Amino acid sequence: MEKQQQERRSGGEKDGGRSSRNGGGTGPKPEEHRIDIPEVSCRVKNWIESVKIAKDYQTDTRSQTEWPSMPKVPDMKMKMKKTQDSEKFYEPKVISFGPYHHDKPHLLAGERIKPLCAQKFVADSNQDIEDLYKKIKSNIEAVRRCYDSSATNKYDDEKLAWMMLLDGCFILQFICSCTDDMSNINLKDHQISFVELDLFLLENQLPFGVLRLIFEGSSKFKHGSTMKDMINRFVIGRNGIQLPPADDRRPPQLPDKPYHLLQLMRCALLGGKDKIPTKIKNPNRRRNRQSFLRIMELKDKGIYLKPSGTNSLTDISLEFHFFRGCLKLLPITIDDSTQTRWLNILAYEMCSEDPDDYAVASYIRFLDNLIGHPDDVKELRSNRILCNRLGSDEEVAQTFKQISHGMLVDPESYEGVRISIQKHYEKLVNAWLGECTQWYHNLFRTPGSVMAPAVTLIMLYLALIQTYYTTYSRK
Repeated sequence: MEKQQQERRSGGEKDGGRSSRNGGGTGPKPEEHRIDIPEVSCRVKNWIESVKIAKDYQTDTRSQTEWPSMPKVPDMKMKMKKTQDSEKFYEPKVISFGPYHHDKPHLLAGERIKPLCAQKFVADSNQDIEDLYKKIKSNIEAVRRCYDSSATNKYDDEKLAWMMLLDGCFILQFICSCTDDMSNINLKDHQISFVELDLFLLENQLPFGVLRLIFEGSSKFKHGSTMKDMINRFVIGRNGIQLPPADDRRPPQLPDKPYHLLQLMRCALLGGKDKIPTKIKNPNRRRNRQSFLRIMELKDKGIYLKPSGTNSLTDISLEFHFFRGCLKLLPITIDDSTQTRWLNILAYEMCSEDPDDYAVASYIRFLDNLIGHPDDVKELRSNRILCNRLGSDEEVAQTFKQISHGMLVDPESYEGVRISIQKHYEKLVNAWLGECTQWYHNLFRTPGSVMAPAVTLIMLYLALIQTYYTTYSRK
């Protein structure tokens, strides 16, 4: 192993040569001195020069939380999602970040725009690209430990450090452009949408420590925003949570040192929390209860829907007012990106080194239990809990089934809500009111049946008049 690392470190020397800064004098050992202040080989100087002259194409000690393990999609997850096109949800479509999908043929076009983005970001942040490279090179062993060795062994230290630098600069420049002016990145609208998807794929992540090395030396950008503020706004704006334009709720406070962008997205969905506190399990909890009711069944039993006033998926509550119940859910948007984004978050939750509370997976299963028919989706839309930008209500219902199939969840999640619904269902008076509600809905389900109550009242009125006049005429 040590021999392989030594060969990687000497990769640049074989290509361009490296002069010793210590000559024949005394002092620290050359190896120790080279680690503290990495030297730049001719190969790296050529790379740096390529960034400085890039043209537009038309087609120290760090926190351990910023250098996490960068897992791949678990095999178990892929087996449970065994379909012909399941891999399309986990592979980048336009651009790769990190070593897992680097140099794949269909992503080579994206590689050509990275030097230009690096050039623009370095210029806007008033930094020197050679200094940035040295910072990343000095942390290259920490970078290697983040990834599976099978993906990084084929790159020497110089190549891996340069990959991290270009990828990191592109990500930061893309985020800056999304919050300011997209003309700074020469991409078409559909390519921009794909890049936004690629940024949140589990196997397409950079350690946040790399991004911090690149942006920590920059001053505030346009409008006085820091890079970290722009990253948070970018992630929150794409988490699928729908808030009214004039909503006064404060955005979630995201962690200052996340693992990577996908974990930051998960935190944004959970109201800024990385891990949901584990609830104390009740050994006397009821078992073998009836199957969970659908949205329309809940409505028939006197339970209605209302948007919650929070910013976390997990804030699901059930309140009762006399015989009526109110189930509060966070408003969300379902569009073409939802399935890809959620599947990668679910894969992240299944990784052994990462959160084991299955918070997002449990929420999706809860919502899937509520949706059994397109009418349930329609009811969610009618109550402003779900914004359908995907297509038909049938497509939304099918999407939830595909996402939740075979995933791991916390069996204790939302136990209080489930028990409250079941108790409400079992009460005799609520069952009676539910039957009345069901009769009412059935009565007005078709246009012809709408006239039935009116005809009945008219006939009753005529019968009363006839009875009156018959009695009066006899007198």
